Amino acid sequence: MSDMYIAGTYESSISVDEPSSLVVALYLREVIGISELTAPEIPLLDPPSSIWPAWARRPYDGLTTLPDPFTGLLDREQTTKEWARWWRRAITAGPEAGDDLRPPRFSAFSATPSLRTLLQLFHERAALWAEAISTDPLVKRAHSVPREGLEELAREAALRWRSPPFRLRLTVIPVQTEHAWLLAPDHILLTRHLIADRDNVLEWLRSRILALT
Repeated sequence: MSDMYIAGTYESSISVDEPSSLVVALYLREVIGISELTAPEIPLLDPPSSIWPAWARRPYDGLTTLPDPFTGLLDREQTTKEWARWWRRAITAGPEAGDDLRPPRFSAFSATPSLRTLLQLFHERAALWAEAISTDPLVKRAHSVPREGLEELAREAALRWRSPPFRLRLTVIPVQTEHAWLLAPDHILLTRHLIADRDNVLEWLRSRILALT
């Protein structure tokens, strides 16, 4: 599942998306304790992975404590490297990265066997948690807060952009800060707290868009 909308027109558009694959990846990172490894450095989830939303569906095993995957099963260093590689790919691919998450075999991860095993252990729980968090009406409202302003920014960019079409991707993640990271000239990673702060996010984005045009 991916919560997405596009502001603007074909000639000039700004897309807003919170890919479920990124939420799943951050959930896994947190529950196995490798939270320090991202580039750029990404804070912990908000809400934290330890909180199970009351409205969320329960995994097949209830909410029993899962075994530590690093106790005789997986190598922590290798799993961390494979996770980091997946994160880099997923953050670039956007919603398409979710196509790889096909249980129970997770065949797309055959080249990363530790990560594949980790997904087989934790994916159901991670996916249910991500679904519950992303479908919360409060979250949907947060994403929509700047929509009218983004439409205006897209129109402004269309007037300034020398070689249309103008495209800007905003990828949202639910973590514990109000911040944004420029990943590429046409791709910005920002937190859910920032996109919910209408005036702040629009001011920040306007300065970046003007710099591009």
